[in-house]
Amino acid sequence: MGTSSSGTRSLKAALATGVVAGAALLSAAAPASAANPPYSGCPSWALCLYQHGGGTGSKAIITPTAGMVTLYSVHFLNGDLANNQASSWLNNSTCQVRFVDDPYNHSDLDFTPSHQYGATGDWAGQFANDRLTGVHFSCP
Repeated sequence: MGTSSSGTRSLKAALATGVVAGAALLSAAAPASAANPPYSGCPSWALCLYQHGGGTGSKAIITPTAGMVTLYSVHFLNGDLANNQASSWLNNSTCQVRFVDDPYNHSDLDFTPSHQYGATGDWAGQFANDRLTGVHFSCP
């Protein structure tokens, strides 16, 4: 009986060690996998808005369409509303884009001409930070 009791304790100890080691690996891997390089993952046809400066944080992917796109119903991938929450952007579209604070009175915050693939803007710490409410596309 001493042998089976000792074997059971050894098995329990091994299982407990495996569970603790597995949990440690999971918690160590989570932050590394959550971090993305700046301005990453924006499709080659889109305008992407980023929640934080320098193209970091969650992104909202906007398909360019002629005219104004208001951000009242645009969400970042994390579910947060993009209206008045964007701090940086990447334009991978062929469209000219005007970034506005008030889509009805057109208070311009920024601008990028057409065919400027990869153009970026960063408003963190500036007047325009978290003020964007719409983007106006003029597409060729």
